Amino acid sequence: MKLIKNVYHKGTLCDIAVEGGKIAAIERAGTLSGDGEDFGGAKVYPGLIDTHTHGCVGKDTMDADLREMSEYYLKMGVTSWYPTTMTVSEEDIIRATSVDLSKIGGANILGFHLEGPFINVKYKGAQNEKYVIAPTMELIKKCKSVKKITLAPEIDGAIDFIKECNAVVSIGHSTCDYDTAKAAFEAGASCLTHTYNCMSPLHHRAPGPIPAGAECGAYAELICDGIHVHPAMVRLLVKLYGSERIVLVSDSVRAAGLEDGIYDLGGLDITVKDGVARTKDGNLAGSTATLLHCVRCAVSFGIPEEKAFMMATANPARLMGLSNKGRLEVGCDADLIILDRDLNLIKVMLSGEFK
Repeated sequence: MKLIKNVYHKGTLCDIAVEGGKIAAIERAGTLSGDGEDFGGAKVYPGLIDTHTHGCVGKDTMDADLREMSEYYLKMGVTSWYPTTMTVSEEDIIRATSVDLSKIGGANILGFHLEGPFINVKYKGAQNEKYVIAPTMELIKKCKSVKKITLAPEIDGAIDFIKECNAVVSIGHSTCDYDTAKAAFEAGASCLTHTYNCMSPLHHRAPGPIPAGAECGAYAELICDGIHVHPAMVRLLVKLYGSERIVLVSDSVRAAGLEDGIYDLGGLDITVKDGVARTKDGNLAGSTATLLHCVRCAVSFGIPEEKAFMMATANPARLMGLSNKGRLEVGCDADLIILDRDLNLIKVMLSGEFK
């Protein structure tokens, strides 16, 4: 048994016992006997879970080479993640998702997120419209470990696809109106992809998908990097959905962790200047942020710290059906992060081992 001593959990100074890769006990500091590492009043939270990220450190999911990405995410406090594909050729999507996830190392890779190619070209964002197609289960059957799919519900065949699909379906890159979004949620969709970005906006006579998701109990992804969404709109979304249904994501691209420059994203050139990634048309093209940075931004925007971390841990775990992750409770996986009072990362634990 391993002890993590003197860490603040939910406002209480605690000791945490870890055994067999699981949390074995959480008690007030000094209650558990045995040797362990003393963190002197640092904070502890579950390891972060990123359900929407394309790349980092010069690598991209479409490269079908995930090792360096997975190692980087783990160093940045992400203990579980979903490599996210782009709107590219069917052959390239099948190739990218053919990777044996059990042999990568680094953070847990729990499956793939297909962001496209089932999108609307009118809200393509940084996606390549050349490869946009109607939803087809045939493509999904040729891919391995697809756990989440972003699509536009207004395109032909989308509602029937949602009813048939076993993966988590998220509405995004879409011009759908309120009624179409509601039909999609009633058919089984359960999330909005990078809410506000690349979707019909809020309007008092044309409410669009955001109120539909709130009314249907859906989750809302949010890129809370201080660039994609204004702080006031972050606070508004939390009020609309409740803190338990916001899922923070990085939507990071291969430029994350690197300097400004020109990078490839799904076959398109993007330019990163002052840490902001854009296409040649000026559209935002993912982020260069880490998920922990997004959590810190949420806190700086007025979201209570505990709730901000919940949006990057328990909420994505619940969305993706992960019963043993995202929570610091006895019996849960011992994936956790330890931070100082300013939310700087001190140490990461994965499956009961410090990395």
